[in-house]
Amino acid sequence: MGKNFLAELFGNLFGGNDPEAQKKKALKGIAKSLSKTRYKFYKAGSNEVDPSFAKFMLELYKVLSPAQAMIQSFENPNALKRLVLNHSLTEKQTEALECLSETAITEMARKQPLKAVAETVHSQMEAFTAAFDSTKIAKTDALYTKLMYFANFVQFDFYFTLKKFDNTIKERDFTKVPKFMAINGSYIIEDLKNFIDVAWVLPIDADWSDVFKLIKSVKGADPIPMGTWKKILARIKYLRDNHILEMLIQLISENPLYRDEYTPKELYIVDDFISDVKKAADKTLEELQAKQTAGKVDGLLVQIFGTKEVEHLKYYNEAGSAPFERKGIGSFAYAEPLGYLKQFILEYIKKDIRELSDILTVRGEWANQQLASPMSDAYHNLVDISAEITALDNSVNESVDLGLKMKTHLPRADRDRDSKSIIQSTLNEVNNRAGSLIKKAITLLINYDRNLKMILEDCVKKHQELILNWTDIDHFAEGQLKQMSIDAYKKIFAFVSLMQNFPVELTDEE
Repeated sequence: MGKNFLAELFGNLFGGNDPEAQKKKALKGIAKSLSKTRYKFYKAGSNEVDPSFAKFMLELYKVLSPAQAMIQSFENPNALKRLVLNHSLTEKQTEALECLSETAITEMARKQPLKAVAETVHSQMEAFTAAFDSTKIAKTDALYTKLMYFANFVQFDFYFTLKKFDNTIKERDFTKVPKFMAINGSYIIEDLKNFIDVAWVLPIDADWSDVFKLIKSVKGADPIPMGTWKKILARIKYLRDNHILEMLIQLISENPLYRDEYTPKELYIVDDFISDVKKAADKTLEELQAKQTAGKVDGLLVQIFGTKEVEHLKYYNEAGSAPFERKGIGSFAYAEPLGYLKQFILEYIKKDIRELSDILTVRGEWANQQLASPMSDAYHNLVDISAEITALDNSVNESVDLGLKMKTHLPRADRDRDSKSIIQSTLNEVNNRAGSLIKKAITLLINYDRNLKMILEDCVKKHQELILNWTDIDHFAEGQLKQMSIDAYKKIFAFVSLMQNFPVELTDEE
């Protein structure tokens, strides 16, 4: 089939029925066309590349060598990108960029509230971005495109190619006249293709003055004289337009169908640059916020529990969340605050608040019993939440219920969209339950504290209006009832403050 196809193909192209004969005829025509050009790079009889090609490359190497050294002195392509970007910035943009650096933002945060710092950062970011209008962006991207094409061209490994014609030459040593020999074309066919890749994409008719001016501003000299560069571009244009290297490769490879395909591309850097600056500034703000939050959380934990090392839930915890996070599926979103809530109920609500509630709502003689109901209900509902947290925690145990479902689908989640969706849906369900419990508990605690405040304000009056037997129940509390209430109010207030560091956002599946 392959032979018949070639026969038909060459027959259609050149006539006749013998593919090999037609291929030879085509190659002979290509050799004839090449011989009529300005450059005689090929010896048809021996399939060798002529020393004249090496001399041509040597001429390029000589004039481009200083530019090659200049470009190679830059650390990496990112250095060239940064060079173009910095060159494009106005003075005000440079100032704004400095204000958006990690160092500047961190320094501001030492002197100002983080909210004020964030406002300053966003203001500077808007000013920085606004200065990049469409004309400025296009001009900057075009400059970078030309610079990179220039850099890729001058960094072509001329020495590697030339050494194949004379292995005695030394890199960037042009004092000795080399003795180039004709070589088998197969030795440099890849060199030819690589040269085409970097040379044919050069924008021949472009204005290169901005590229040379930019390099000179850094290196103190033009990479090569502009007149010389224009002559090189003219040679490249001649080679490209007359398909000289294409014909050379066709002859060497004995493939008349080879084409030197190339696609010049515009390179775009401004949009990514703006995005990177914004991301870096936002990341710095987020890290500062996280540190600030962590500091607040640690302080509140010590104030509430006497330590910042608080026991986690058994299954709904960071370790249980890790397998889902590694696969990018989701997480146990409220593991930390739900663990704090469970511990607070166990250590404080079921002990100190229970004792206080017994005194105030059971032994207390209220002027209106309905006024005692919110405190009593809040206490009992908080106790019930403890059991609900335990039930939720157990439900994600890998051996039962929701935990077993997620464990079963997890190995397939990478390749099975349905399995991934099931896990995500289950996580949403569990997280919604956790978030709802947290929101409900915070509401109950706030209600309890609000009533405590009313009692404390009432107890200092000459004639109490809420609890009529304050003196009696205070005696029962060994004269510490007011202090117990104050301590409870402060403890609950501190815990609510702690939970406010963990915003709850429920999904639509709630």
